Amino acid sequence: MAETRKAAARKRGEESRHAAARHRAYLAKSALAGVAALTFFGGMGLVRLHLASHHKAKLKSLAAPKQFTDVVQRDLLAAGIMAPAQAPPGAATALS
Repeated sequence: MAETRKAAARKRGEESRHAAARHRAYLAKSALAGVAALTFFGGMGLVRLHLASHHKAKLKSLAAPKQFTDVVQRDLLAAGIMAPAQAPPGAATALS
């Protein structure tokens, strides 16, 4: 009979150890899920801040400024590098 009491006490001790282990595993899983959720939603927030889906400032033209293009065109015309197109020479008839 003493053996059965010891076995019963040992069994209760094992059950309480298993319950404690299950509780620790539950807490670890919960903590891991919480960290994963925070990381996911934090990443979503950062992506939304840096996404180029809408403009946060007024758009600027990528073309060269008008004043710059005027100066370049004037300089090229003055140097003779760029000139208006000339008409082709007139058609001539061949002498027979």
